[in-house]
Parts: sequence; C-alpha cells; structure tokens
Amino acid sequence: MAETAKKKKAKAARPKRVAVYTCSTCGKVTKTRSHLCSPTKAEQVYVCRYCGLSVGDPRHVCAPMVAEMKYACKNCGGITPFRGAVCQSRIIR
Repeated sequence: MAETAKKKKAKAARPKRVAVYTCSTCGKVTKTRSHLCSPTKAEQVYVCRYCGLSVGDPRHVCAPMVAEMKYACKNCGGITPFRGAVCQSRIIR
C-alpha cells in the first residue's frame, strides 16, 4: 500500500522589521545607532512621499507638498489635494 506523505504547510514570508533610530539631540533619523549622538528607538516612522524625509510626525508638511495642496478642513485645519479627503473642505488661495 502506498503511504500518503504528510506535507508541511509552508510558512508565509514575513516582511523584515527594520529598527529605526532617531537622535534625541538633533532629530536625525537612521537605521543604525552608531551614527547618532543620543539614539532612541523610533516607535513609528513616516516617509514623506513629496520630499523623501523620514519623520516621526504624521502631520509633516513640506514645501513640495504645500504646492500641491488645494483644500483645507474648516474643523481641524488638515490640508489635502483632494476635496473629499477632509470633512468640511474649503479652497486654499
């Protein structure tokens, strides 16, 4: 009789978590601690798609981003290039 071989389920490949460190003195962000004067591990880092800067604040605004923004929210002051992305939009002049 033929034995049925049990196949192991392949584990899904997990993306590598890269540790990101920030300098508490100057604010520089890097993947290695050795180049910082006072390194602290960053909780969450955002990369700006307009200027490429790595920042810890999701509310980061830079000059290339501002040039593209057309609407602002009357309630919270958030800015966006899309009218439907804010609750109460008004045009920025």
